Amino acid sequence: MSPTLGILVVLNNYVHDVATGLLLISALWLGGSARDLGPSPSGEALAVFRRGYRRCVRSVWGSIVVIVATGVVRTAYFEDFEWIPALGRGLVPVLVLKHVLIFAMLAVGLWAWARLRRRLDALPGWRVAGGE
Repeated sequence: MSPTLGILVVLNNYVHDVATGLLLISALWLGGSARDLGPSPSGEALAVFRRGYRRCVRSVWGSIVVIVATGVVRTAYFEDFEWIPALGRGLVPVLVLKHVLIFAMLAVGLWAWARLRRRLDALPGWRVAGGE
């Protein structure tokens, strides 16, 4: 494998991990912001939040596309770039732990998004005024 391809695969793997983290962070940030709205936000506050929410949702969907696309590349090169180096250095437990943490981040991110949706659906005016 050429050094350039090796660098591109490593960069691909970093982008994949960052995009996965974005799902978790975006849900937690929006959840905190929704909590800050209070139980009965003004129409203006709701409109401002809705604009940010829509931008974030578009960003998350973009992240999902990036996760899938980079995941294909990562899977294709997993043995060469992750498994064999981990075996050679005795780091298989660390590699397993990393994947457990990434899947936990994904699960918590999905849970946080579902919780956020329930919170938003309970806000007066969210659905009436064109909420997502």
